[in-house]
Amino acid sequence: MSTLKEFAVQKLHSFPQFENVPVDQLDWLVENSRICTYMTDERIMEPGTEIDKMFIILDGRIRIQLPRGSSFTSIGDFVIGDISGRLPFSRMQSTLAHLVVMEDTTILETHEDLFVEITKRYELIEAFVHSLSDRIRSFTSQQQQNEKLVALGKLSAGLAHELNNPASAMVRGATELKKRLSQTPDKLKAVMNIKLTNDQVDAVNDLVFKKAGSGSSNQQSLMERTALEDELTDWMEDHGVEEGFEYSETFAEFCFNTEDLEFVSAHVEDEYLSVVLGWIEDVLTTEKMVEEIEDSARRISDLVSSVKTYSHMDRGTDKEVVELKKVLKSTVTMLNHKAKQKKVEIELNIPSDLSEFYGYVSELNQVWTNLLDNAIDAVPQDGKIEVKAEEKNKNLYLFFKDNGSGIPEDVLPKIFDPFFTTKDVGEGTGLGLDVVHKIIEKHGASIDVESKPGQTTFELCFPLD
Repeated sequence: MSTLKEFAVQKLHSFPQFENVPVDQLDWLVENSRICTYMTDERIMEPGTEIDKMFIILDGRIRIQLPRGSSFTSIGDFVIGDISGRLPFSRMQSTLAHLVVMEDTTILETHEDLFVEITKRYELIEAFVHSLSDRIRSFTSQQQQNEKLVALGKLSAGLAHELNNPASAMVRGATELKKRLSQTPDKLKAVMNIKLTNDQVDAVNDLVFKKAGSGSSNQQSLMERTALEDELTDWMEDHGVEEGFEYSETFAEFCFNTEDLEFVSAHVEDEYLSVVLGWIEDVLTTEKMVEEIEDSARRISDLVSSVKTYSHMDRGTDKEVVELKKVLKSTVTMLNHKAKQKKVEIELNIPSDLSEFYGYVSELNQVWTNLLDNAIDAVPQDGKIEVKAEEKNKNLYLFFKDNGSGIPEDVLPKIFDPFFTTKDVGEGTGLGLDVVHKIIEKHGASIDVESKPGQTTFELCFPLD
């Protein structure tokens, strides 16, 4: 045996996974394999490369890199003693990753043609089967973690975007309100110099707070609203109100018309009309800003509430009543940013009189998320998704329907298989629907899918007893 092969045999003897393998079996393996040496930075494989050999790392280190868009994500290294490639009984056909040599590496390569002979050597095949089992467990665990991180990243990005809008609106409103309040002293002087009776003040007050109480709810078209602003401006200019152009936009927003201005004019002397209208505009603008800040704060509160419902915080791990409409709505909220990017309409049709349904809420949220996320990816721009629930024969049925391009007939039987995905490399791990299937089974339920171009329906059936 050559010096290089002796080195390989000595290395194999030192690896824990081969400690129970007789020496003659290891000698035979090395004698019928090929010893290869790779240099640092050499790229051994890339996505799509056919795998027909088993690799045992005798020396050195190889990095596994998955493509993520235009960059790469390192998911681990093969180091001395690791077994990779196509093992006996594995179904691996090709690689999804790049394999890059990080330091000079020596590998024992065994072609799959030798696998039949390996199975005749009990201790040797046992070592490879154990390695295959370990690899499956490790890879599955890592991919599930990656799936969760990818999902968390999508939800976090969407949530950050959704929170940013109302937060920015609050800042703008507060800044403008502060600016308005800084002008109050000058306006207060003008108002204090007005001499009006209590009846006059009450009449103006009643009008103003009636308008303010209804909120800025003008539903007119842009053309109609512009025409109203022009009418208000003309009226105020005719009555000597110099700032009429600035006031008209606010008045129109709160549904003021020329009759309302006539009402104010009838209760206020001409010399005080500009000051009173200025005070009215100031009150309405302040009301509008406070209303915007309140709406923004409520939106943030609703988003936080949706996150709490979605993540199932402060809850136990036992089965409990699932508030179906509430949890589905929170899931839609979490995916709202992604849906809005494609202008996708998500319709929830969940009757309020459904029987109580028990389940593991946090796990079911993963089901809703995966099905809705996949549906958003599948539908076209301006697409539509419907989630419908109905009760029949002591079962709860949930239907997730979308008007996407459909799932090809040859792909349909494989969609729940682990690691199967039709998405581009780096865009999906193929575990989403596998996770869905496992959670559905855990609930003693079933899931079926029907698909044709323009309509795909996932049907979930949960027993209510």
